[in-house]
Amino acid sequence: MPKFEKLRVSLVRSDQPPLLTETGHDDAHLSRSEFLRRSFAERRTFLKDQIKFSFHPLDAPNGYAAGFFAREQSISLRHENLVPYTAENFEPVLAIISLDKDQIVWMEDRQNVGSGKSILESFFVFISKKTALKDWEVFVRYFENKIDYWEAVERYKLDITKVIFRFVPPNAFEGKAWAQKFYTAIQQEAGNDVLEETFKGKPGKMKLDGPLMAASAEIAEEGAGERELRGLRNRVLYSSNEQGRVTASVPEEDMPTVESPAFLRRIIDRLFK
Repeated sequence: MPKFEKLRVSLVRSDQPPLLTETGHDDAHLSRSEFLRRSFAERRTFLKDQIKFSFHPLDAPNGYAAGFFAREQSISLRHENLVPYTAENFEPVLAIISLDKDQIVWMEDRQNVGSGKSILESFFVFISKKTALKDWEVFVRYFENKIDYWEAVERYKLDITKVIFRFVPPNAFEGKAWAQKFYTAIQQEAGNDVLEETFKGKPGKMKLDGPLMAASAEIAEEGAGERELRGLRNRVLYSSNEQGRVTASVPEEDMPTVESPAFLRRIIDRLFK
């Protein structure tokens, strides 16, 4: 069955053009929802690691945008008379995004196409550099399985010497206010882009379940950051970039195609519960 991974797209406002600021047009930016709707509204072609990708939009229900990201590559084939020829091969993956403030993405995971996170990041770099949609800077993060992280904390509790949290910029993520408040204040005071918190201690001596450490873990878990557990000699014990992603499977017979998108509503009902 096709497997989907859950990601979050977090948006922070790009610098407003001076002319608009001087004339007092404070609301000149598109809303988050409108920016995303327009980004996914038409066919686009872009490069990821020098490989050509294209996005093909699908008609989606209100509140959502959807389409196929296709990796385009040439393959060598032969006619029936064995004469060789080159054809374009398309490997598509389905992506669906909610346009509300949660901005959740469910993206099909196919190893022969590439990482959903890196495909989306390359797509939004293209949007920023090659289109008129420059209102928002975009950050893409995986949702993490809460159980996997805390199981790793328990499993490696005698080995952990370092915990690293990385968060998207202030106001890019509209998460749970009580868990977000403390790190947003730090980032706004420092004026940095991405906050990285590193906590070090002796093996077996670190306490990771206190309220602030748990709050940091929760923010990352909700798709607004990344988490790492490291041991002696900086050995990676757990990394949210590689482990603990939230996934779901969809029956093959429920999958839409470019030619027949009718099952999209069914998949949305299944994934966006």
